[in-house]
Amino acid sequence: MKTNKTVGIITLHRVVNYGSVLQTYALQEKVKELGYIPEVIDYYPERLTKLGMLKRIKNKGEKYKKSIIIRNLARIVIIPSYLKRFNMFFGFLKKYIKMTNKIYKDEESINNEAFNYDIYCTGSDQVWNSGWNEKIDHPYFLTFAPDDKRKIAYAASFGKKELYPNEIEETKKMLSRYDEISVREKTGVDIVNSLGIKNVKNVVDPTLLLSGDEWRKISSQKYNGKNYILVYNLNRNKKIDNYAEELSKKTGLKIIYLSYQLHEFYKKGKMACNPKVEDFISLIDNASYVISDSFHATAFSLNLNKQFIIVYPGKYSTRLQSILELLNLENRVANDEKDLSIINNKIDYEIVNKKMELMRKESMDWLKQALNGGVENE
Repeated sequence: MKTNKTVGIITLHRVVNYGSVLQTYALQEKVKELGYIPEVIDYYPERLTKLGMLKRIKNKGEKYKKSIIIRNLARIVIIPSYLKRFNMFFGFLKKYIKMTNKIYKDEESINNEAFNYDIYCTGSDQVWNSGWNEKIDHPYFLTFAPDDKRKIAYAASFGKKELYPNEIEETKKMLSRYDEISVREKTGVDIVNSLGIKNVKNVVDPTLLLSGDEWRKISSQKYNGKNYILVYNLNRNKKIDNYAEELSKKTGLKIIYLSYQLHEFYKKGKMACNPKVEDFISLIDNASYVISDSFHATAFSLNLNKQFIIVYPGKYSTRLQSILELLNLENRVANDEKDLSIINNKIDYEIVNKKMELMRKESMDWLKQALNGGVENE
């Protein structure tokens, strides 16, 4: 049913990675499908800019912290990759995402804007993770939204199992303003319940709301007909690289290594550096195996019915654990880089797809109800 109601969505859409832009696209499309008019509020804090990311390279390892020379050399090396990466992802946003004409670079600028949406929505990803956001980032809690307007959260994530003590009261106060809250992980349900806020719902990540066939509508055909092992190693975990090499030896399949950095050309296999978002979908869709520590690579492997192997990243791994537990796929986790027995146990997608369809339906039903407040669209 069509409605003229507008929905202002705030989410992590400019993180310049595949998961951030694709979850933004998915939520936008499903809100439109339900008859609403979505617009993504273009909140773009300094930490997510090219300069902000380059400044923060000192936080990525002890060798960077100890030497200004090493930090500056690293920045010089990665600048070409950053330029390609930002241009590619921002090109996707421009092509597919309806965003506000104005960019809001800080909390003050967003607080001073006179928004007039009918509904305000916190989107998905780690919007409520104070570690990732370097603080409690208030706009993601809709602090700028008027008191008399409907406020919801779809598949928001804290990215951790519990709040820090100094976050509890402030988070409770902000979440108490919401009309409806859903979170992406079971641990998120526990956190919200612990604040005394009831009726929180565990829903799927927006990328899982679209079926494989829906994603193929924007996928390229670049990798059609090719067979390979796809490696997407976000945390530069040597266990993933070693596992891929062992699997390549066993199967005879070549490795394609998905990377954000041009200087990682030395890795085993053929590097795909910052491929277009449409090519990212094609890369997963045509892989014989996907090996990753990425939540969204896992989500797309599920959507596209691929055989995948997971290596937990350690920090912020609750989202991966949650989706595997929901689908009874905990056996897809590799604890030993030499143990290839996982590939002998094929995922039964007849069973998994039925579970995923049920999860999609429940999540879409929740989103429909949260948007309309129990009132049928006119």
